[in-house]
Amino acid sequence: MIRIQFPAALLLGVFASLQAVHADPGQLFPKVKSETLAKQKLVLPDDFKAQRNVILISFGRDMQKAVDAWDAALAPVRDGTAVQVYNTPLIPNPGAIVRGFISGGMRSVYKDPAVRERVVVLYVDEDEYFPALGVGDKSAPLVVVTDRTGRELGRVQSEVTDDALGRVQALIAAPDGAPNP
Repeated sequence: MIRIQFPAALLLGVFASLQAVHADPGQLFPKVKSETLAKQKLVLPDDFKAQRNVILISFGRDMQKAVDAWDAALAPVRDGTAVQVYNTPLIPNPGAIVRGFISGGMRSVYKDPAVRERVVVLYVDEDEYFPALGVGDKSAPLVVVTDRTGRELGRVQSEVTDDALGRVQALIAAPDGAPNP
């Protein structure tokens, strides 16, 4: 019994330390292989190309409308070079066959090719990736702003409000080398 409890406690300690490391500004966005709805393979954060990358994370289908509202609110600053906005549903990995059905269904929702290039479905192991990303609360969209290297400048977890949008815009405008809390 003691042998089972020790490794479990050790694993909990590792997950707790991952959450603290990646949830703080200045840390790198946790690496994940994925694909856009346009079927372009990506490795985040390695393939970020813009000076500022805004990752709009949803945790369920019921949250997609709120993420789409964020995407619309950030459209005036999105140019693909200085600022890129990614719509990234986080979905616990259901296996290859089900992933195909989910991605196909999302392609039927997002028909615009330009939007499909920015929708990156992250099929992840929830027990590993969520703590690495510092996700504890899944009740509202999570907006993470990074630099080109994937270094997190800050995050806001909220639906779009004037205050939340202002905080995200301040993170986008932050000078390089100065993460904001």
